[in-house]
Amino acid sequence: MKCRVLLAVVVSLLLTASFAWAQGKIPSLTGKWDVESTGGMMQTGQGESKVTHWTPGQAVLKGQLEIVSQDGRFIKGAYTSARGTENFIAMISPDGKMLYASDLDGFFDCKLVGKDRMEIVYRHVKPTDSVVATSVATRRK
Repeated sequence: MKCRVLLAVVVSLLLTASFAWAQGKIPSLTGKWDVESTGGMMQTGQGESKVTHWTPGQAVLKGQLEIVSQDGRFIKGAYTSARGTENFIAMISPDGKMLYASDLDGFFDCKLVGKDRMEIVYRHVKPTDSVVATSVATRRK
């Protein structure tokens, strides 16, 4: 009986420790990030949407990502390019290695590869246009 109790305690401790380890440290991402994207846009309607940052035939897009607030894992920010500004919301993954975001018309996933660097995959599909792009974001010092 004592052996079973001891085994139950050990298993409980291991599960608790592994859950705490899986939660990871929450990185601070607030600030301005320079973003360079490679990708493209496919026009499916009469013209691209007013909130689309890409134009037909464009292969590179430069912009700025600004994370204006962070409450634990929840983030609010804006992406700005020459064509305008678009707000987004995001969540940092439990392990602190990914950021999953939604803007006005699409989604992007960010791999946090350092405290000052993110690798991003963006995509949206709308009646007017579709976009897919990969990006690197570097935090401004």
